[in-house]
Amino acid sequence: AENLPWRSLRAPAQPSCETHWFIIIIGGLVDRAVLPMSRFKLSILSVSVVALIAVGAVLWNFLMPSAGPTVTLPGISYSVAESSVGVLLDSSDTRDVLETHIPGIADIRQLSVARPLTLPDIQPYYPEMITDERLAALDLALGDIEGSSVVVYTTSSTLVGVLLDDPEAIAIVDKYLPGFSTNPDIDQGRGFTLSFMQKFDRKTITDEKLASMDAEFEALAKQRAGL
Repeated sequence: AENLPWRSLRAPAQPSCETHWFIIIIGGLVDRAVLPMSRFKLSILSVSVVALIAVGAVLWNFLMPSAGPTVTLPGISYSVAESSVGVLLDSSDTRDVLETHIPGIADIRQLSVARPLTLPDIQPYYPEMITDERLAALDLALGDIEGSSVVVYTTSSTLVGVLLDDPEAIAIVDKYLPGFSTNPDIDQGRGFTLSFMQKFDRKTITDEKLASMDAEFEALAKQRAGL
């Protein structure tokens, strides 16, 4: 037979009976010595994990922004007597209704000047176009339109990224924090609120400035809601 390498290998010798019992006895002694130590280490590890979780929770509450509740204003209601011409023209829904009941009104050249006025205010200048019957029908149609609700920005609930994407809102922020929106690192803070940023610079972002911004945010929302 060929002298192949694997043929020279032999099966390991089986331990004798005495060796077998010796191994069992030694193993038992080792288990008795090691097991209490393992339990002790396990208890220390458990306490350490609980402590780390507690510390992590504290750091999370301090470092991570806790956004406040979102405030919304009810939807805008429209009417012939109270809604200005500009408001009726700026909404696609009301503009379509306006042009349906008063054809050609959107083509009036001087209409941009009349934006702050109501339709009854300009009716004397266009008596043939803006009749009482058309205004009555228009008012009924406007009553069926539900305006979308308006979100009120706040320094505690609105993310900086949302404010940056709204020109009117970020203008308010820049008014109290000059250069805020043009800071080269501002994109890194898009996921935070202004109240959260205050934790790192209370001298610049004061409580008074945040309160002033909240007041102007509310005024902006009311303006958009037509209130």
